Amino acid sequence: MRQEEVARLILGLIVVLLPWSGPYTIIPLAALAMIFLLDKESRVLSGSLEILLLLKLALGLTHINLPLYIIAISFVASTFAPLAARRFDTLAGSIIYLMTSVALGYPAAYETSSGAISPEKILFLCLLGGLCGAFLFHASRKKDFAVPFGSAMAMWLFSFDYPLPELGRILLICIIALGLGLAAYWAKAADSDAVLSETLICLLVVLFSGPAWFLLLLSFYLMGGAFTKYGYAYKQNLGIAQSKGGVRGYRNVYSNSLVPLIMAVAHGIYGSDILVFAFIGAVATANGDTLASEIGETSRTRPLMITTLKPIDPGVDGGVTPLGEAASLVGATIVGLLAAATGMTGLYGILAGIVGGFLGTNFDSLLGATLQRKGALSNNGVNLLATLFGALVGAGIWWALKSF
Repeated sequence: MRQEEVARLILGLIVVLLPWSGPYTIIPLAALAMIFLLDKESRVLSGSLEILLLLKLALGLTHINLPLYIIAISFVASTFAPLAARRFDTLAGSIIYLMTSVALGYPAAYETSSGAISPEKILFLCLLGGLCGAFLFHASRKKDFAVPFGSAMAMWLFSFDYPLPELGRILLICIIALGLGLAAYWAKAADSDAVLSETLICLLVVLFSGPAWFLLLLSFYLMGGAFTKYGYAYKQNLGIAQSKGGVRGYRNVYSNSLVPLIMAVAHGIYGSDILVFAFIGAVATANGDTLASEIGETSRTRPLMITTLKPIDPGVDGGVTPLGEAASLVGATIVGLLAAATGMTGLYGILAGIVGGFLGTNFDSLLGATLQRKGALSNNGVNLLATLFGALVGAGIWWALKSF
């Protein structure tokens, strides 16, 4: 075993053993300082641990708590998990990474917390930290800083009190979510980082708002993946097909799912119906826009620029076609119908889906014709703002209906 690997293992042990050091706390801290000085390869990681421990101490002076069990889980994900996953390819390694984070993080957090939090909360935080850690390990270039801080901040964000189901159900939700992501990977609709992202989103949406909410997002994932392949050869000949054979990455997942995720988590906390309509409007926008792009690009008629209504070449940002507009309307309607069918809303949910999704899709085209063409926004930035606009339209429909 190399010196760097030994140093990383010692760092993990330091965090796990720190709560039991008592009056001998100086010993693990001295070991931490020695690793920082002697092993250059793990210096960023050991420095990250020092910063987190100092941050915990500083926040404690302001009555804000950064729990030690969160730091423990984050460093299990930063030390033991990468060593366990190193011999596997990206996807298999990510699963091993997650399993190691949970298997070692759970007992470490349980002992570190001294029974102050429930087993369900520990399992959820371990899953959250493991998924974030595995994702950041592959997506970030500065992983020795991004993994411990990213996973710690994500767990800290969800360290407040809220109801959770029993252990078995939390684990089952994660397994089902991971299974859906793996199916998308094997169908060549998502890469390994997108699998982790979709699993994380599913876990949070289902735990905070229920399976029906994720069913709407799942319909978008399935239809988006399917229609990306629709007419792919024709779109490829025109030079406007999705790259990598239509395989979608984490940027696409988050740009379309971040606003719905925030609405779902907020609904789980506050329970307001306005968040239901906002969620529907956001997902309907994502689905309508995807269908408008993937189907509309196969149109045999030339697209028109949305701002001038003048003919443009296929694939130019801001272009719309009658076929694309019809596909957008169908995609948005499907989301609204699903929301009503699953009992999320009454029939008014269909209206939120249709109007929010259709207007959100065209707002996407408007941003594409203006800010994206000027280089002020990327395609993912456009998707994010468009889903936010769709959410605002959905919320506005709820407000208008309530007013009348």
